[in-house]
Amino acid sequence: MKWSEVREIYPDRWVMVTAIHSRVENGKQYVEDVAVVRPLKDDKEAKNTLMQCKGDTFVYHTLNPEIVIEIAPNPHLRSTYAH
Repeated sequence: MKWSEVREIYPDRWVMVTAIHSRVENGKQYVEDVAVVRPLKDDKEAKNTLMQCKGDTFVYHTLNPEIVIEIAPNPHLRSTYAH
């Protein structure tokens, strides 16, 4: 489902979604297609649900015109330095 469709069905709501199709450009992930897992009641439920999300499942608010996620570098990966 396109994000624009989700925004029409659930206006001004937090929703839990799974990314189906996305692209990465300049250190950002642009999510184009999602599957709605469920709408959320309020900010408190959104915060609690976000803490439980894994993989491509996340919480986002439908006031956002598009889904853009900053990709943070993985602090657990270290580069090696050859002497």
